[in-house]
Amino acid sequence: MSWRRKPKAESKGVDRVFANWLSQLCMMILPKSLAMVAGRGSSKTTDIQVERLIEMVYDMPGAPVAWVADTYANLQKNVLRTVKEGLKAKGLIENIHYVIGKRPPEVNPEELTDLPENIKEHFWKPYNELASYNHTFTFFTGFNITFGSLDRPASLAGGNYVHVFGDEVKYFRKERILNLQKAIRGMRVKYGNSVFYRGHTFTTDMPNVDHVGEYDWILERGTRMNAAALLRVLKTAIVANESLGEYFAACESGDTEEIIKKKRVWQRWTERWVATRLVKEAQHLFYIASSYVNVDILTPEWFEDAFNDDFIDAKTTVLSLKPSPETGELFYANLGERHFYMDGTSPDWELRFGLQDEEDCRILKYHDRRKAIDMGLDFGNMNSMTLAQELGKFYRVQKFIYTLSPEWIRELADKFLAFYRPHREKTIYLYYDRAANNYKKAGQDLATQLKNALEKDSEGKPTGWKVILMSEGQGNIGQPEEYNFMMELFQGHNRKLPKVMIDYFHCKPLRSSLQLAKTKKRTDRGRNIIGKDKKSEQLPIHRLPLESTNPSDSFKYLMMRKTWRRHVRGAKKPEVGIASVRG
Repeated sequence: MSWRRKPKAESKGVDRVFANWLSQLCMMILPKSLAMVAGRGSSKTTDIQVERLIEMVYDMPGAPVAWVADTYANLQKNVLRTVKEGLKAKGLIENIHYVIGKRPPEVNPEELTDLPENIKEHFWKPYNELASYNHTFTFFTGFNITFGSLDRPASLAGGNYVHVFGDEVKYFRKERILNLQKAIRGMRVKYGNSVFYRGHTFTTDMPNVDHVGEYDWILERGTRMNAAALLRVLKTAIVANESLGEYFAACESGDTEEIIKKKRVWQRWTERWVATRLVKEAQHLFYIASSYVNVDILTPEWFEDAFNDDFIDAKTTVLSLKPSPETGELFYANLGERHFYMDGTSPDWELRFGLQDEEDCRILKYHDRRKAIDMGLDFGNMNSMTLAQELGKFYRVQKFIYTLSPEWIRELADKFLAFYRPHREKTIYLYYDRAANNYKKAGQDLATQLKNALEKDSEGKPTGWKVILMSEGQGNIGQPEEYNFMMELFQGHNRKLPKVMIDYFHCKPLRSSLQLAKTKKRTDRGRNIIGKDKKSEQLPIHRLPLESTNPSDSFKYLMMRKTWRRHVRGAKKPEVGIASVRG
């Protein structure tokens, strides 16, 4: 068809937009289910996911879909922001084409003179009944997204959806996402003819199963793909796209007979394209791509910086190569799944907080607002704050808060004050590294600075909080002693030590830090000494929260207080070679 008339780039009504070749491929095929592993910066969400979303807005008006993330905090801070950026780039504007977390807007009845009396909104009604709009993204066609997360099973429970979206699915447990897909059912009569009905859209960068908390089940999706069937869809899409161009060019010419002819050809090929996509063998697309698919936007310099920072990480997160098995024994070897709880979100308050609301401590299911708070603290490029309470027979680590450089003590304190604003007993027992007491005589020690920042806000007004410094005069906590203490603490046999339970979702950086920390062995006068490998603290700043040992140090200072350390003084010396068990 290359010899036939085509629209010109400067023609009226023609917009020139950029999409990398992978995005174009996905837009041409538009299968029922998409599973993609692509490097960072490849426009997985802003382009590929959003383009599929917009197609469904028109293809399934009024339909309910689900969008799931690993945690609700990640959904609010990252996923929602990225989706809005992608929609804006494609011309969809908030409060005109869609609304978030609220009922769709109404039109003044005086403007409805030419419309039926029963029409009260310029947004079409959703086909499903919505009891609340707090967690909902509603489009003008009535198409609506319910956002939920794996740390809040109730957020998507009981719903019927026709499609499910998920980003960064390497953090999703397989059994949980499979359980969610059981809700992708119903409304067959209304939407059963749509290509997207009962499908899914999953994207992520390459998972590394050596990192506890990452899962590679998405790689299994490759076995479902039929390349020959998808190639037929692609070829048909190319012809349909060429036909659309010819129809547009005919409209420019003003030749009525030519317009009718070209429109008929375009419609015929569009029907064929939809029919090929409905074929069972063509319903699943799986693709692995590197960040180089978006090199025109990222620029070669971006890749040069990525490889210079850390090549090992770039192999997986940029090139999408399967990671090599990591070596090294675990420092917190006795830490296991039994030390984490996944039901730490209050079922009552998760429904009250909407998509655009800032959550506070009321979201914590296991939290007593009438009791004081224990705080473990570590300073550095990443300032880590581990927060806990002793409740019943368990010592529950309920929340983890952090800041990254250039944010410093004021910003860390402000995050704490915002989250714990409804807390009643405003007492904090602060445990920290003895190095934080340096320059105490000059009034410049970090522990005192944080104490002052918590007790007075940025304007110097009292907050009502009282901070008690618990580590004054504390001696150094060596890594061999920490290893001994943590081995006995997580073993759980010492009745004089607390039974530690850590919130799986609200303490995600702490969980990752404890599970990834490796040992470093050395010999001193013929004795084998085990320490903690701290090289991860030299990683680029954006990688510190989930990959460095810094969060685990704040946990160390929280737990290794004088009274509990005393009960482990007689523990046996560490032996090399026993720290490879995950527990």
